[in-house]
Amino acid sequence: MLRLNDLKLPVDHPPEALRAAVLSRLGMQDHELRGMTVFKRSYDARKRGGILLIYALDLDVLDADAVLKRAKGDLQIGPRPDTSYHFVAAAPSDLALRPVVIGTGPCGLFAGLILAQMGFRPLILERGKAVRERTVDTFGMWRKRVLDPESNVQFGEGGAGTFSDGKLYSQIKDPKHHGRKVLTEFVRAGAPEEILTVNKPHIGTFRLVTMVEHMRASILSLGGEIRFGSRVDDVHIEAGQVRGVTLADGETIRADHVVLAVGHSARDTFEMLHKRGVFMEAKPFSVGFRIEHPQSLIDERRFGPQAGHPLL
Repeated sequence: MLRLNDLKLPVDHPPEALRAAVLSRLGMQDHELRGMTVFKRSYDARKRGGILLIYALDLDVLDADAVLKRAKGDLQIGPRPDTSYHFVAAAPSDLALRPVVIGTGPCGLFAGLILAQMGFRPLILERGKAVRERTVDTFGMWRKRVLDPESNVQFGEGGAGTFSDGKLYSQIKDPKHHGRKVLTEFVRAGAPEEILTVNKPHIGTFRLVTMVEHMRASILSLGGEIRFGSRVDDVHIEAGQVRGVTLADGETIRADHVVLAVGHSARDTFEMLHKRGVFMEAKPFSVGFRIEHPQSLIDERRFGPQAGHPLL
């Protein structure tokens, strides 16, 4: 398989033009191209009225070596990189203690999911409620000014982003393609498949609650356990090694691996960790402003006469 990057076509090109452009770019005959899939699609809207789609394509060709030889010097064609996710370990058959994950925001959910997929049957502890109950509490706060300190826009299954507008951002530098794993799991949980290919993927808030529930179901089906209303009040450390955690109700859980995925608002947890001598450092963050306009207005200003095109 080969990867061809930076193939540009007009935004309103017919479907067959994509294959024709590949054949022309690489000097191939039609029978030499057995198949192709879109890996990524973005657009160049700098020229109003002349918007271009930019494709990265995976190509199944008859003779990859011959194609590469003909395209020698073209830096946009090469072997397809391995974008599959490789697990770093597998759970031993005699696993004594399950890993504990604290928090069910994006970090906690994916930590729990990956651990479950590796066979570790993680125990996931969340101080807040399951996402649908949490949604009721959050809207109760917004509409009736009734605050549940453990179930709100900050605490509960799904994390703070559950009530954002569902944009997805990942690091540009991602040599191991971990972002692809994240997007793939989102699609399995119910996100639109187009997030795997568009340059700026977006899910939409209205899908997030169901997606979080599907991710939880996947973890449970693989032997994981999730406890809601289970605030961790202490972490036990001996000789620099974690030995377990204690919950608000007094229960102590033994563990030799603990993932702290507590978000940025659990100040009581940070205070406890500081007292226990756990190393922490401040994380820089940016502050932005949200200005809302009708989508049609934004599209018209950005795309001109091609506003409303289904691929934009």
